[in-house]
Amino acid sequence: WKSGACDIEGSQLRKKEHFLKWATLMAAIASRIERMKMLARTEPELPAAIELNVYELQALVLNRRRTKKRTDPMPTDNPTIGEAVRWLADIGGYTGPKVSGGPPGAITIRRGFDRIAPVALALEQLEKEGKLR
Repeated sequence: WKSGACDIEGSQLRKKEHFLKWATLMAAIASRIERMKMLARTEPELPAAIELNVYELQALVLNRRRTKKRTDPMPTDNPTIGEAVRWLADIGGYTGPKVSGGPPGAITIRRGFDRIAPVALALEQLEKEGKLR
């Protein structure tokens, strides 16, 4: 929340009420990322649908299918929370445990969310307009 994924300390907001609104939003985002990170480490076999909405899942799976290596298995439509967090982190620049020295962290997970969010919003709007089956 402070200097990690949400970088609350980097805010340039000066009015107290503006800062408090922004900080509240960032706290919610940080909590979501930390919860997903914790679940991926402690209960990786849970379905990702417990934390991601249907459009976020679709965007994540579409991205993974587009970027997967030839030797990787084809992603399913219902990934586990462990798979989803790893995919988000990969999108966000995670280099793997051999290079980074550990499991995905909050910053790479947040970057992954930043990249799939516009796709998820577009998928939701297309469905509302009846242009997505």
